[in-house]
Amino acid sequence: MLTILTEINLQKTIENVIGSVERLKELVEIKLIKSVTESLNKTLFVTNGSINSSFDWNDTEPPYLIPSIPFSNENLLALVFYKLGNHQKSFEFISEEDALYDHLLIATHMQFGYEISDSMLAFTNSSSKHNFCVVQQYGKLLKPLNVNLLKKAFKDAIADSREDENRFFTIKHFVNFLIDYNYLSEAENILRISIPNAISHLSKNSLNAQLASVLMAQLKLPYDTSVLDEIQNLQQDCIAYYESYNLKVNAGLLLVDASEIANFKGDFISSKEYISKAILYFKEEDIPEFLGEAGLRKATLLYTWSKNGSPQYYKPAINAFQDVLKIFKRDTHPQKFAEIHHNLALIYSEIPVSEEEKPIWTAFSASSFKEVLAIYNKDRFPYEFAMASHNYATALMNFPKAKLHNNLDKAFALFEDALSIRTVSKYPFERALTLLNQLELYWLMNNEDSEIEKKNFKEMVEKVSSISKLVNDKSILERANHHIEKLKELKIIIN
Repeated sequence: MLTILTEINLQKTIENVIGSVERLKELVEIKLIKSVTESLNKTLFVTNGSINSSFDWNDTEPPYLIPSIPFSNENLLALVFYKLGNHQKSFEFISEEDALYDHLLIATHMQFGYEISDSMLAFTNSSSKHNFCVVQQYGKLLKPLNVNLLKKAFKDAIADSREDENRFFTIKHFVNFLIDYNYLSEAENILRISIPNAISHLSKNSLNAQLASVLMAQLKLPYDTSVLDEIQNLQQDCIAYYESYNLKVNAGLLLVDASEIANFKGDFISSKEYISKAILYFKEEDIPEFLGEAGLRKATLLYTWSKNGSPQYYKPAINAFQDVLKIFKRDTHPQKFAEIHHNLALIYSEIPVSEEEKPIWTAFSASSFKEVLAIYNKDRFPYEFAMASHNYATALMNFPKAKLHNNLDKAFALFEDALSIRTVSKYPFERALTLLNQLELYWLMNNEDSEIEKKNFKEMVEKVSSISKLVNDKSILERANHHIEKLKELKIIIN
Protein backbone atom coordinates (compact mmCIF):
# COMPACT_ATOMS: atom_id res chain seq x y z
CA MET A 1 0.00 0.00 0.00
CA LEU A 2 1.17 3.52 -0.88
CA THR A 3 0.10 6.67 0.96
CA ILE A 4 -0.09 10.10 -0.69
CA LEU A 5 -0.18 12.99 1.77
CA THR A 6 -1.37 16.29 0.41
CA GLU A 7 -3.21 19.56 1.12
CA ILE A 8 -6.94 19.99 0.86
CA ASN A 9 -6.75 22.12 -2.29
CA LEU A 10 -4.91 19.31 -4.16
CA GLN A 11 -6.83 16.32 -2.81
CA LYS A 12 -9.44 16.17 -5.57
CA THR A 13 -6.85 16.63 -8.32
CA ILE A 14 -4.78 13.75 -6.99
CA GLU A 15 -7.84 11.53 -6.60
CA ASN A 16 -8.61 12.15 -10.30
CA VAL A 17 -5.02 11.30 -11.32
CA ILE A 18 -5.05 8.04 -9.39
CA GLY A 19 -8.55 7.24 -10.63
CA SER A 20 -7.42 7.64 -14.25
CA VAL A 21 -5.63 4.25 -14.03
CA GLU A 22 -7.89 1.26 -13.58
CA ARG A 23 -7.89 -0.20 -10.02
CA LEU A 24 -4.89 1.89 -8.96
CA LYS A 25 -6.94 3.46 -6.16
CA GLU A 26 -7.06 -0.01 -4.53
CA LEU A 27 -3.32 0.30 -3.86
CA VAL A 28 -3.15 3.99 -2.99
CA GLU A 29 -4.66 5.94 -0.10
CA ILE A 30 -4.86 9.72 -0.23
CA LYS A 31 -4.81 11.63 3.05
CA LEU A 32 -4.38 15.16 4.26
CA ILE A 33 -0.97 15.92 5.75
CA LYS A 34 -2.39 17.34 8.97
CA SER A 35 -4.32 14.10 9.64
CA VAL A 36 -1.20 11.88 9.76
CA THR A 37 1.63 12.17 12.28
CA GLU A 38 3.79 9.28 11.08
CA SER A 39 3.31 6.48 8.55
CA LEU A 40 5.34 3.35 7.93
CA ASN A 41 3.78 2.92 4.51
CA LYS A 42 5.63 4.06 1.42
CA THR A 43 4.68 7.74 1.26
CA LEU A 44 4.64 10.54 -1.28
CA PHE A 45 4.11 14.16 -0.22
CA VAL A 46 2.39 16.43 -2.75
CA THR A 47 2.52 20.07 -1.64
CA ASN A 48 3.20 23.48 -3.14
CA GLY A 49 3.51 22.18 -6.69
CA SER A 50 6.11 19.51 -5.89
CA ILE A 51 6.34 15.78 -5.08
CA ASN A 52 8.65 14.45 -2.37
CA SER A 53 9.31 10.86 -1.34
CA SER A 54 9.59 9.48 2.18
CA PHE A 55 12.74 7.75 3.40
CA ASP A 56 12.62 3.96 3.20
CA TRP A 57 13.83 3.03 6.67
CA ASN A 58 12.60 -0.55 6.29
CA ASP A 59 14.79 -1.54 3.31
CA THR A 60 11.99 -2.34 0.87
CA GLU A 61 13.59 -0.45 -2.04
CA PRO A 62 17.05 0.87 -3.02
CA PRO A 63 18.23 3.67 -0.68
CA TYR A 64 18.40 6.07 -3.63
CA LEU A 65 17.01 9.49 -2.70
CA ILE A 66 14.79 10.98 -5.39
CA PRO A 67 14.85 14.79 -5.03
CA SER A 68 11.84 17.06 -5.00
CA ILE A 69 10.10 16.75 -8.40
CA PRO A 70 7.64 19.24 -9.97
CA PHE A 71 4.06 18.06 -9.64
CA SER A 72 2.44 16.80 -12.83
CA ASN A 73 0.05 13.95 -13.56
CA GLU A 74 2.83 12.04 -15.32
CA ASN A 75 5.46 12.54 -12.60
CA LEU A 76 2.98 11.47 -9.92
CA LEU A 77 1.96 8.29 -11.73
CA ALA A 78 5.59 7.42 -12.53
CA LEU A 79 6.55 7.75 -8.87
CA VAL A 80 3.46 5.87 -7.69
CA PHE A 81 4.25 2.85 -9.85
CA TYR A 82 7.92 2.98 -8.88
CA LYS A 83 6.99 2.94 -5.20
CA LEU A 84 4.58 0.07 -5.81
CA GLY A 85 7.39 -1.94 -7.44
CA ASN A 86 6.09 -1.81 -11.03
CA HIS A 87 9.19 -0.22 -12.56
CA GLN A 88 8.30 -0.97 -16.16
CA LYS A 89 4.94 0.76 -15.82
CA SER A 90 6.53 3.83 -14.23
CA PHE A 91 8.53 4.55 -17.42
CA GLU A 92 5.34 4.67 -19.52
CA PHE A 93 4.56 8.10 -18.07
CA ILE A 94 7.91 9.87 -18.54
CA SER A 95 10.54 10.28 -21.25
CA GLU A 96 14.32 10.66 -21.20
CA GLU A 97 13.92 14.44 -21.23
CA ASP A 98 12.07 14.48 -17.91
CA ALA A 99 13.99 15.36 -14.74
CA LEU A 100 12.67 12.24 -13.02
CA TYR A 101 13.85 9.82 -15.70
CA ASP A 102 17.54 9.47 -14.75
CA HIS A 103 16.70 9.05 -11.07
CA LEU A 104 14.23 6.24 -11.70
CA LEU A 105 16.57 4.58 -14.20
CA ILE A 106 19.48 4.45 -11.72
CA ALA A 107 17.25 3.29 -8.85
CA THR A 108 15.84 0.55 -11.08
CA HIS A 109 19.32 -0.60 -12.08
CA MET A 110 20.22 -0.81 -8.39
CA GLN A 111 17.05 -2.74 -7.60
CA PHE A 112 17.63 -5.45 -10.20
CA GLY A 113 21.41 -5.59 -10.21
CA TYR A 114 21.86 -4.09 -13.68
CA GLU A 115 25.18 -2.45 -14.43
CA ILE A 116 25.57 1.21 -13.47
CA SER A 117 27.10 3.03 -16.44
CA ASP A 118 29.75 5.74 -16.24
CA SER A 119 27.18 8.34 -17.27
CA MET A 120 24.83 7.26 -14.47
CA LEU A 121 27.68 7.45 -11.98
CA ALA A 122 28.63 10.90 -13.22
CA PHE A 123 25.00 11.99 -12.82
CA THR A 124 24.88 10.87 -9.18
CA ASN A 125 28.27 12.44 -8.49
CA SER A 126 27.03 15.81 -9.72
CA SER A 127 23.58 15.67 -8.13
CA SER A 128 23.80 13.97 -4.72
CA LYS A 129 26.65 12.87 -2.45
CA HIS A 130 24.34 10.40 -0.72
CA ASN A 131 23.27 8.80 -3.99
CA PHE A 132 26.86 8.62 -5.22
CA CYS A 133 27.80 6.68 -2.06
CA VAL A 134 24.91 4.22 -2.11
CA VAL A 135 25.33 3.55 -5.83
CA GLN A 136 28.99 2.76 -5.13
CA GLN A 137 28.01 0.57 -2.19
CA TYR A 138 25.06 -1.36 -3.60
CA GLY A 139 25.25 -0.88 -7.37
CA LYS A 140 26.94 -3.10 -9.93
CA LEU A 141 29.96 -1.13 -11.21
CA LEU A 142 32.89 -2.10 -13.40
CA LYS A 143 35.33 0.02 -11.37
CA PRO A 144 33.97 0.76 -7.89
CA LEU A 145 35.83 2.98 -5.45
CA ASN A 146 38.19 1.24 -3.06
CA VAL A 147 37.14 0.91 0.58
CA ASN A 148 39.07 3.93 1.87
CA LEU A 149 37.79 6.28 -0.83
CA LEU A 150 34.19 5.17 -0.33
CA LYS A 151 34.56 5.58 3.42
CA LYS A 152 35.75 9.17 2.86
CA ALA A 153 32.88 9.81 0.41
CA PHE A 154 30.35 8.69 3.02
CA LYS A 155 31.88 10.96 5.65
CA ASP A 156 31.75 13.88 3.19
CA ALA A 157 28.10 13.14 2.43
CA ILE A 158 27.22 13.09 6.14
CA ALA A 159 29.13 16.30 6.83
CA ASP A 160 27.38 17.97 3.89
CA SER A 161 23.90 17.03 5.12
CA ARG A 162 21.77 19.24 7.33
CA GLU A 163 20.61 17.94 10.73
CA ASP A 164 17.53 16.29 9.24
CA GLU A 165 16.31 12.85 8.16
CA ASN A 166 18.57 12.95 5.13
CA ARG A 167 21.65 13.01 7.36
CA PHE A 168 20.50 10.06 9.47
CA PHE A 169 19.48 8.10 6.39
CA THR A 170 23.03 8.47 5.06
CA ILE A 171 24.40 7.46 8.48
CA LYS A 172 22.27 4.30 8.38
CA HIS A 173 23.83 3.20 5.10
CA PHE A 174 27.31 4.27 6.14
CA VAL A 175 26.86 1.93 9.12
CA ASN A 176 25.84 -0.85 6.71
CA PHE A 177 29.05 -0.19 4.81
CA LEU A 178 31.12 -0.35 8.01
CA ILE A 179 29.44 -3.62 9.01
CA ASP A 180 30.14 -5.12 5.58
CA TYR A 181 33.85 -4.36 5.98
CA ASN A 182 33.96 -5.38 9.66
CA TYR A 183 34.60 -1.88 11.05
CA LEU A 184 32.35 -2.85 13.94
CA SER A 185 33.70 -0.63 16.72
CA GLU A 186 33.54 2.41 14.44
CA ALA A 187 29.96 1.52 13.49
CA GLU A 188 29.04 1.23 17.17
CA ASN A 189 30.57 4.63 18.00
CA ILE A 190 28.69 6.35 15.18
CA LEU A 191 25.38 4.77 16.22
CA ARG A 192 25.80 5.71 19.88
CA ILE A 193 26.45 9.33 18.89
CA SER A 194 23.63 9.44 16.33
CA ILE A 195 20.74 7.65 18.04
CA PRO A 196 20.05 10.29 20.75
CA ASN A 197 19.79 12.94 18.01
CA ALA A 198 17.61 10.97 15.57
CA ILE A 199 14.58 13.02 14.64
CA SER A 200 11.78 10.54 13.90
CA HIS A 201 10.68 7.32 15.58
CA LEU A 202 11.35 5.60 12.25
CA SER A 203 14.99 6.65 12.09
CA LYS A 204 15.62 5.97 15.79
CA ASN A 205 14.12 2.47 15.53
CA SER A 206 16.16 1.64 12.42
CA LEU A 207 19.41 2.81 14.03
CA ASN A 208 18.59 0.90 17.25
CA ALA A 209 18.12 -2.28 15.21
CA GLN A 210 21.53 -1.68 13.63
CA LEU A 211 23.12 -1.16 17.05
CA ALA A 212 21.73 -4.50 18.22
CA SER A 213 23.26 -6.18 15.15
CA VAL A 214 26.63 -4.49 15.62
CA LEU A 215 26.79 -5.48 19.29
CA MET A 216 25.87 -9.06 18.39
CA ALA A 217 28.62 -9.21 15.78
CA GLN A 218 31.18 -8.21 18.43
CA LEU A 219 30.18 -10.82 21.04
CA LYS A 220 32.97 -13.04 22.32
CA LEU A 221 33.15 -15.83 24.87
CA PRO A 222 32.66 -15.51 27.76
CA TYR A 223 29.63 -13.35 27.03
CA ASP A 224 29.29 -10.09 28.96
CA THR A 225 25.82 -10.30 30.53
CA SER A 226 25.39 -6.50 30.49
CA VAL A 227 25.97 -6.46 26.74
CA LEU A 228 23.52 -9.35 26.25
CA ASP A 229 20.95 -7.41 28.28
CA GLU A 230 21.48 -4.28 26.17
CA ILE A 231 21.11 -6.22 22.93
CA GLN A 232 17.97 -7.94 24.22
CA ASN A 233 16.37 -4.64 25.26
CA LEU A 234 17.13 -3.07 21.88
CA GLN A 235 15.70 -6.08 20.07
CA GLN A 236 12.52 -6.19 22.13
CA ASP A 237 11.83 -2.48 21.56
CA CYS A 238 12.40 -2.78 17.80
CA ILE A 239 10.33 -5.96 17.49
CA ALA A 240 7.41 -4.33 19.34
CA TYR A 241 7.70 -1.29 17.05
CA TYR A 242 7.61 -3.38 13.87
CA GLU A 243 4.75 -5.53 15.16
CA SER A 244 2.71 -2.44 16.00
CA TYR A 245 2.84 -1.49 12.32
CA ASN A 246 2.37 -5.10 11.10
CA LEU A 247 5.87 -5.21 9.57
CA LYS A 248 6.20 -8.95 10.04
CA VAL A 249 9.30 -9.51 7.92
CA ASN A 250 11.31 -6.89 9.83
CA ALA A 251 10.05 -8.26 13.13
CA GLY A 252 10.81 -11.83 12.05
CA LEU A 253 14.43 -11.04 11.19
CA LEU A 254 14.98 -9.51 14.62
CA LEU A 255 13.18 -12.41 16.30
CA VAL A 256 15.74 -14.78 14.79
CA ASP A 257 18.54 -12.77 16.41
CA ALA A 258 16.57 -12.44 19.65
CA SER A 259 16.30 -16.21 19.78
CA GLU A 260 20.08 -16.50 19.63
CA ILE A 261 20.59 -13.93 22.41
CA ALA A 262 18.05 -15.72 24.63
CA ASN A 263 19.94 -18.94 23.96
CA PHE A 264 23.22 -17.28 25.01
CA LYS A 265 21.50 -16.23 28.25
CA GLY A 266 20.31 -19.79 28.89
CA ASP A 267 16.64 -18.86 28.43
CA PHE A 268 15.74 -21.81 26.21
CA ILE A 269 11.97 -21.37 26.48
CA SER A 270 12.09 -17.77 25.22
CA SER A 271 14.62 -18.73 22.56
CA LYS A 272 12.26 -21.34 21.16
CA GLU A 273 9.28 -18.97 21.33
CA TYR A 274 11.12 -16.24 19.40
CA ILE A 275 12.28 -18.53 16.61
CA SER A 276 8.85 -20.16 16.31
CA LYS A 277 7.25 -16.73 16.01
CA ALA A 278 9.76 -15.73 13.33
CA ILE A 279 8.94 -18.89 11.36
CA LEU A 280 5.21 -18.09 11.63
CA TYR A 281 5.77 -14.54 10.28
CA PHE A 282 7.88 -15.77 7.35
CA LYS A 283 5.22 -18.37 6.50
CA GLU A 284 2.50 -15.71 6.55
CA GLU A 285 4.56 -13.43 4.30
CA ASP A 286 5.55 -16.38 2.05
CA ILE A 287 9.31 -15.77 2.04
CA PRO A 288 10.93 -19.20 1.61
CA GLU A 289 14.55 -18.05 2.04
CA PHE A 290 13.86 -16.36 5.38
CA LEU A 291 11.65 -19.26 6.44
CA GLY A 292 14.49 -21.66 5.67
CA GLU A 293 17.07 -19.62 7.60
CA ALA A 294 14.76 -19.36 10.62
CA GLY A 295 13.98 -23.06 10.43
CA LEU A 296 17.69 -23.86 10.27
CA ARG A 297 18.32 -21.70 13.33
CA LYS A 298 15.53 -23.49 15.22
CA ALA A 299 16.90 -26.90 14.27
CA THR A 300 20.41 -25.90 15.33
CA LEU A 301 19.11 -24.65 18.68
CA LEU A 302 17.26 -27.90 19.33
CA TYR A 303 20.37 -29.89 18.46
CA THR A 304 22.49 -27.71 20.77
CA TRP A 305 20.07 -28.28 23.66
CA SER A 306 19.97 -32.02 22.98
CA LYS A 307 23.77 -32.23 23.33
CA ASN A 308 23.73 -30.24 26.55
CA GLY A 309 21.73 -32.46 28.84
CA SER A 310 18.33 -32.46 27.12
CA PRO A 311 18.24 -35.60 24.91
CA GLN A 312 14.47 -35.21 24.45
CA TYR A 313 15.27 -32.56 21.82
CA TYR A 314 17.12 -34.94 19.46
CA LYS A 315 14.03 -36.07 17.56
CA PRO A 316 12.47 -32.56 17.34
CA ALA A 317 15.84 -31.40 15.97
CA ILE A 318 15.74 -34.14 13.32
CA ASN A 319 12.21 -33.12 12.32
CA ALA A 320 13.25 -29.45 12.15
CA PHE A 321 16.27 -30.20 9.93
CA GLN A 322 14.13 -32.41 7.68
CA ASP A 323 11.61 -29.56 7.29
CA VAL A 324 14.38 -27.18 6.22
CA LEU A 325 15.53 -29.67 3.57
CA LYS A 326 12.23 -28.99 1.79
CA ILE A 327 13.47 -25.44 1.18
CA PHE A 328 17.24 -25.85 0.88
CA LYS A 329 17.47 -28.58 -1.76
CA ARG A 330 20.56 -30.14 -3.29
CA ASP A 331 20.13 -28.52 -6.72
CA THR A 332 19.14 -25.03 -5.51
CA HIS A 333 21.14 -24.57 -2.28
CA PRO A 334 23.92 -27.18 -2.29
CA GLN A 335 25.96 -25.72 0.58
CA LYS A 336 22.94 -25.31 2.85
CA PHE A 337 21.88 -28.82 1.87
CA ALA A 338 25.31 -30.13 2.90
CA GLU A 339 25.25 -28.16 6.17
CA ILE A 340 21.86 -29.64 7.09
CA HIS A 341 22.93 -33.20 6.27
CA HIS A 342 26.12 -32.69 8.28
CA ASN A 343 24.02 -31.87 11.34
CA LEU A 344 21.68 -34.78 10.65
CA ALA A 345 24.63 -37.15 10.30
CA LEU A 346 25.94 -36.09 13.70
CA ILE A 347 22.52 -36.41 15.34
CA TYR A 348 21.96 -39.89 13.89
CA SER A 349 25.34 -40.96 15.28
CA GLU A 350 24.76 -39.44 18.73
CA ILE A 351 21.08 -40.06 19.50
CA PRO A 352 20.68 -42.45 22.45
CA VAL A 353 18.85 -45.57 21.18
CA SER A 354 18.69 -49.26 22.02
CA GLU A 355 21.27 -51.71 20.63
CA GLU A 356 18.58 -53.17 18.36
CA GLU A 357 17.90 -49.74 16.79
CA LYS A 358 21.56 -48.71 16.52
CA PRO A 359 22.23 -50.21 13.04
CA ILE A 360 19.30 -48.27 11.54
CA TRP A 361 20.47 -44.94 12.94
CA THR A 362 24.09 -45.52 11.93
CA ALA A 363 22.90 -46.28 8.39
CA PHE A 364 21.07 -42.95 8.39
CA SER A 365 24.25 -41.26 9.65
CA ALA A 366 26.45 -42.82 6.97
CA SER A 367 23.96 -41.85 4.27
CA SER A 368 23.94 -38.19 5.41
CA PHE A 369 27.74 -38.07 5.65
CA LYS A 370 27.93 -39.31 2.06
CA GLU A 371 25.57 -36.53 0.98
CA VAL A 372 27.86 -34.02 2.70
CA LEU A 373 31.08 -35.30 1.12
CA ALA A 374 29.44 -35.42 -2.31
CA ILE A 375 29.14 -31.61 -2.11
CA TYR A 376 32.07 -30.66 0.14
CA ASN A 377 34.73 -32.09 -2.12
CA LYS A 378 38.42 -31.65 -1.33
CA ASP A 379 39.20 -29.20 -4.15
CA ARG A 380 36.34 -26.69 -3.85
CA PHE A 381 35.61 -26.83 -0.11
CA PRO A 382 38.80 -28.06 1.59
CA TYR A 383 38.00 -26.77 5.10
CA GLU A 384 34.46 -28.19 5.07
CA PHE A 385 35.74 -31.43 3.52
CA ALA A 386 38.23 -31.87 6.36
CA MET A 387 35.60 -31.11 8.99
CA ALA A 388 33.13 -33.62 7.54
CA SER A 389 35.85 -36.27 7.09
CA HIS A 390 36.96 -35.82 10.70
CA ASN A 391 33.41 -36.05 12.05
CA TYR A 392 32.52 -39.05 9.86
CA ALA A 393 35.65 -40.87 11.03
CA THR A 394 34.83 -40.12 14.67
CA ALA A 395 31.28 -41.40 14.21
CA LEU A 396 32.49 -44.59 12.51
CA MET A 397 34.51 -45.48 15.60
CA ASN A 398 31.24 -46.00 17.47
CA PHE A 399 29.27 -47.68 14.67
CA PRO A 400 28.27 -51.36 15.06
CA LYS A 401 30.50 -53.80 13.19
CA ALA A 402 29.79 -53.67 9.45
CA LYS A 403 29.34 -56.77 7.27
CA LEU A 404 30.83 -55.51 4.01
CA HIS A 405 33.77 -53.40 5.23
CA ASN A 406 35.85 -52.55 8.27
CA ASN A 407 34.53 -49.34 9.88
CA LEU A 408 37.83 -48.71 11.67
CA ASP A 409 39.89 -48.92 8.47
CA LYS A 410 37.45 -46.56 6.80
CA ALA A 411 37.70 -44.17 9.75
CA PHE A 412 41.49 -44.22 9.56
CA ALA A 413 41.42 -43.26 5.88
CA LEU A 414 39.01 -40.41 6.62
CA PHE A 415 41.26 -39.09 9.39
CA GLU A 416 44.17 -39.12 6.92
CA ASP A 417 42.01 -37.16 4.44
CA ALA A 418 41.29 -34.58 7.14
CA LEU A 419 44.98 -34.32 8.10
CA SER A 420 45.94 -33.68 4.47
CA ILE A 421 43.96 -30.42 4.74
CA ARG A 422 44.52 -29.64 8.42
CA THR A 423 48.20 -28.94 8.03
CA VAL A 424 50.62 -27.65 10.66
CA SER A 425 50.81 -24.20 9.10
CA LYS A 426 47.17 -23.63 8.16
CA TYR A 427 45.04 -25.30 10.82
CA PRO A 428 47.17 -26.26 13.84
CA PHE A 429 44.29 -26.39 16.34
CA GLU A 430 42.06 -28.48 14.08
CA ARG A 431 45.02 -30.75 13.28
CA ALA A 432 45.60 -31.37 16.99
CA LEU A 433 41.97 -32.41 17.45
CA THR A 434 42.12 -34.79 14.50
CA LEU A 435 45.37 -36.33 15.74
CA LEU A 436 43.84 -36.93 19.19
CA ASN A 437 40.79 -38.68 17.74
CA GLN A 438 42.97 -40.71 15.39
CA LEU A 439 45.07 -41.80 18.39
CA GLU A 440 41.87 -43.09 20.02
CA LEU A 441 41.27 -45.06 16.84
CA TYR A 442 44.74 -46.65 16.92
CA TRP A 443 43.90 -48.23 20.28
CA LEU A 444 40.77 -49.83 18.79
CA MET A 445 42.43 -51.25 15.68
CA ASN A 446 43.63 -54.84 15.56
CA ASN A 447 47.28 -55.39 14.65
CA GLU A 448 47.61 -58.38 12.34
CA ASP A 449 51.22 -59.13 13.30
CA SER A 450 54.11 -57.72 15.35
CA GLU A 451 55.51 -55.74 12.43
CA ILE A 452 52.25 -53.84 11.94
CA GLU A 453 52.06 -53.35 15.70
CA LYS A 454 55.53 -51.77 15.75
CA LYS A 455 54.71 -49.63 12.72
CA ASN A 456 51.53 -48.32 14.34
CA PHE A 457 53.35 -47.72 17.62
CA LYS A 458 55.96 -45.59 15.83
CA GLU A 459 53.25 -43.57 14.06
CA MET A 460 51.41 -43.00 17.34
CA VAL A 461 54.55 -41.73 19.06
CA GLU A 462 55.29 -39.34 16.20
CA LYS A 463 51.75 -38.01 16.11
CA VAL A 464 51.25 -37.55 19.84
CA SER A 465 54.66 -35.88 20.13
CA SER A 466 53.70 -33.33 17.48
CA ILE A 467 50.62 -32.09 19.36
CA SER A 468 52.55 -30.04 21.92
CA LYS A 469 54.12 -28.11 19.02
CA LEU A 470 50.69 -27.25 17.59
CA VAL A 471 48.70 -25.84 20.52
CA ASN A 472 48.91 -24.56 24.08
CA ASP A 473 45.37 -25.60 24.99
CA LYS A 474 45.43 -27.23 28.44
CA SER A 475 42.68 -29.81 27.83
CA ILE A 476 44.21 -30.93 24.52
CA LEU A 477 47.67 -31.29 26.06
CA GLU A 478 46.21 -33.30 28.96
CA ARG A 479 44.62 -35.71 26.49
CA ALA A 480 47.90 -35.97 24.60
CA ASN A 481 49.81 -36.72 27.82
CA HIS A 482 47.32 -39.47 28.62
CA HIS A 483 48.23 -41.15 25.32
CA ILE A 484 51.93 -40.65 25.99
CA GLU A 485 51.61 -42.50 29.31
CA LYS A 486 49.72 -45.36 27.70
CA LEU A 487 52.34 -45.60 24.96
CA LYS A 488 55.09 -45.85 27.55
CA GLU A 489 53.31 -48.88 29.02
CA LEU A 490 52.80 -50.37 25.57
CA LYS A 491 56.51 -49.95 24.73
CA ILE A 492 57.43 -52.26 27.62
CA ILE A 493 55.08 -54.93 26.35
CA ILE A 494 56.21 -54.67 22.69
CA ASN A 495 59.90 -54.82 23.59
